[in-house]
Amino acid sequence: MSDQHSAFSIQHSVWAIVPVKSLHESKRRLAHILSAEERAELIHHFLIHTLTVLNESEVVDQVLVISSDEQVLATARVHGAMVLVETAVHGLNPAVTQAVQFAADEGATAVLILPADLPFIEKQDVAIMVAEKKNNPNIVICSDDKGLGTNALLISPPNSFSFHYGTDSFQQHLQEAQQRSRTISIIDNCHLQFDLDTEADWHKYQLTIHHSSFTI
Repeated sequence: MSDQHSAFSIQHSVWAIVPVKSLHESKRRLAHILSAEERAELIHHFLIHTLTVLNESEVVDQVLVISSDEQVLATARVHGAMVLVETAVHGLNPAVTQAVQFAADEGATAVLILPADLPFIEKQDVAIMVAEKKNNPNIVICSDDKGLGTNALLISPPNSFSFHYGTDSFQQHLQEAQQRSRTISIIDNCHLQFDLDTEADWHKYQLTIHHSSFTI
């Protein structure tokens, strides 16, 4: 259930969906560098940044956070987001499917799915994804910096699409779109493409925030 329930009557309604794991289960590939508490604090910091950026973007009509973590849901509420308690226990794809269906039922005409771990995302990056929709693609997609994962995915309209987050999700989402005869636009954006998954990412993140402007 969400903490609020309101259908949108406007003709076009763009929702941002942010799925978030339990904070203490996040970023286990960094466990040899950061403790569980440190990882939880880091992702919580990124989540606040993402919610702030979405609120400031002026191109998103509603933000929806889906999670099973009470701290995540509380933070989302504080930042004005609608919340959805994750009911699935099988990972990201069922959670995103649940959230997209909820948004569509509430009147969303497009959904922008973003992870919470994009430390350098800015409101202009959100605007780029949404603005591309004006060129009438059904799918706007941005990979990670390795070209393997999916770091931003906009679907319009938000129906009849199966999600393939996980290994090689970028190519799998492209194939899914092609199989459903959906038009595709690929975005190349360094802020969206940087996420924090590996030790190398961690070192680059540290170098960037302490010593230099962000570049890929």
